[in-house]
Amino acid sequence: MRYFAILWLMMIQACSTTDSWQRVMILGSAEANDPVLAQVEAFEKSGLVKDVTVLESFPVQIWLTASKETIETLQQIPRQ
Repeated sequence: MRYFAILWLMMIQACSTTDSWQRVMILGSAEANDPVLAQVEAFEKSGLVKDVTVLESFPVQIWLTASKETIETLQQIPRQ
């Protein structure tokens, strides 16, 4: 019973964490080694973003799902 309660609390926390996530499009940079794309890839590996789709455009268009804070961090990366 105790394990069920712990599992239940973990599931509630996971659901409430991703409920505030949004699906957005982030524009990349015109730089050769795009710092925006590099940061998105790092965030994806750490679980801060999900459902990443990179469109082949110039600069790249990156569709992703993330929290408001993560989105704001990505939008503040300087672009050329």
